[in-house]
Amino acid sequence: MLRHILIEDAVKGCKQKINVTDFGADPSGQLDSTEAIWQAFESAKAMEGQVVIDFPYGTYQLQKGSSQVREYHTSNTDSMRFPHKPIALLLEDQQDVIINGNGSLFMINGDCMALAVVRSKNVTLNNFSWDYSVPTTIEMTVMATGEVNGEQFTDFSIPVCFSYSVDEDGRNVNWYSEIDPKSGKHYWTDRNHKDAWVIVVYHPDRNITRRYSPDAGPFSEARTKIIQLNESTIRIFYGKDRPILHQKDLVFTFCSTQRRDTAGAFIWESSDTVVEKVNVHYMHGFGWLTQLSHNVSFYNCSFKTREERGLFTSSFADSIHVSGASGHVHIEGCSFKLAHDDPINVHGTFTRVEERIDERTLKLRYIHRQQGGFPQYYRGNEVVFYRRDTLTPICREDQRYTVTAVKHPGEDDNDLQSMIVSFDQEIPNNIIEKEDGESLVVAENVTYTPTVHIKNNHFEAIPTRGILCTTSRKVLIEQNTFKHMTMDGIFISNDSQDWYESGPVRDVTIRSNTFYVAEVGHADWRNAAIRIFPVTKGNQIPPSEQAIHRNIRIEQNEFYMENESVLVVNSVKQLLFRNNTIHLYTPEIDTRFAKTEIGGENKGNADKHTFEFNGCQDVIIEVNKFDEHYKPTLSYTNMPAENMKVTDMLEKFLNEE
Repeated sequence: MLRHILIEDAVKGCKQKINVTDFGADPSGQLDSTEAIWQAFESAKAMEGQVVIDFPYGTYQLQKGSSQVREYHTSNTDSMRFPHKPIALLLEDQQDVIINGNGSLFMINGDCMALAVVRSKNVTLNNFSWDYSVPTTIEMTVMATGEVNGEQFTDFSIPVCFSYSVDEDGRNVNWYSEIDPKSGKHYWTDRNHKDAWVIVVYHPDRNITRRYSPDAGPFSEARTKIIQLNESTIRIFYGKDRPILHQKDLVFTFCSTQRRDTAGAFIWESSDTVVEKVNVHYMHGFGWLTQLSHNVSFYNCSFKTREERGLFTSSFADSIHVSGASGHVHIEGCSFKLAHDDPINVHGTFTRVEERIDERTLKLRYIHRQQGGFPQYYRGNEVVFYRRDTLTPICREDQRYTVTAVKHPGEDDNDLQSMIVSFDQEIPNNIIEKEDGESLVVAENVTYTPTVHIKNNHFEAIPTRGILCTTSRKVLIEQNTFKHMTMDGIFISNDSQDWYESGPVRDVTIRSNTFYVAEVGHADWRNAAIRIFPVTKGNQIPPSEQAIHRNIRIEQNEFYMENESVLVVNSVKQLLFRNNTIHLYTPEIDTRFAKTEIGGENKGNADKHTFEFNGCQDVIIEVNKFDEHYKPTLSYTNMPAENMKVTDMLEKFLNEE
């Protein structure tokens, strides 16, 4: 309660308050409040000292067509294709501001960014919710399957918020957003499964959400005819080839994964941002992105849909995503359910060395297509260079190169992925080493590597990972619950090959968490409770004496395992797994829903061990407990036996083999 008391006291004690209704904002939810709220926000700039911008309790309508539009580039999105961002709630160049929602709901109309805090200091967002009138993730629930005149069909229920029509030829469904009051046109239209690369399916009986091929969904290429039965139900025929996945009560969801046009919310070049008791019922676009900011905290927030709407999907992609932060990242008391991608991802960004312009100046480049347009380095920042094939530092790890000058992406002659960076000392010649025409060296801005504390959060029914965290500073992940992640519960990477999401870890503690790992029925990905997997150029794990990550402690956790591995570890030196308890787990089936089968793919469980190690050094497994009928197994490769020390019940089981 301490956080609540501090904010409530600050609100009560603040002498300067702005009431948004004085500017024409309408808490009855009848009128568009977008422009009025912008004027209220801007009026705070004329005041010195702390200001409370107060929203009397109610519902406020926000229209994309009335929103502020800015050219902000956002990481992990298709920002270079969609540089201009409509933003419903924009706090820009502000200082010492509390947004006090009093429990209000912001209802967003249109496919826009919900909220942004840009170039601001000491901003607190407190006690409000937002939702979208028409979410950009479509949902269809299987009501029944059957056959008419030899043709198989599936009946799908469609929530009332989604407007649609069926083409005259019966081949396609067209989706429509709400209408922009200013233009009289729909904000967006789309068709069928929206050209999604994958669809996400919720099995309500098992409380599992996972990805499938679009051809397993409603708009399989096998479809022959679509008819509308009533306003909320369509029937799709498939000849004799109805997809086997179609089972009663399954929920199919899909969004335009090829068009990730914006972050759902955004904190950029800001410091000391606190988010308290904010309920995010849906986010369009990528997720709540913190980019190159200092000190950000989320307390007691919810990333789940409103039960009264009968919808499932809480986010088009991630929930909280941190791409470059300094200071401290704190996430506590939050809940996450049914997002389409990772609830929490904290990382830096590697830029690749492309050219040595002079002895102190380099041309660096973003590589992934969803990185570009935004700065990565500022004067005074410190940089470390790593080899891509081993992820080891080019020089000593404690040697820093300080930035003295930068030409950012898009400046002068730079394209949106290139930057020119000068340093305070000479750059070694081997920094431009290449292999197969690609540079072998990447740079990381270690100024933007935060300490991280993730505490007492709940993650449930997520089709990807629960927490991804790669930073070289202190990380503490404690007292969280991970229930039915379709991929790993906690994933530590460091990637110089694919996403270029950076961060060798040096001090990680994972303690007092609870993991429920259920069967998800897929051979192509893992859903281990904890997985550590750096990605080098060529995907090779270096020898154990060159381990990439260091100093990881996993203690006092409870693991409930239906299948899969408790721990899959690659390239770590000094790993301690101590005083944990591992149980057999049989997930409950919710009998209110029809029984569903998962997948149809090869489940591929044969070679999975309780503990799997590759290229590790100084591993200790001790003082752990196992259920009476749970028989643990261990495998290790690319490392000598003396690098592994086992001194608990696991040793007994291994000796019996």
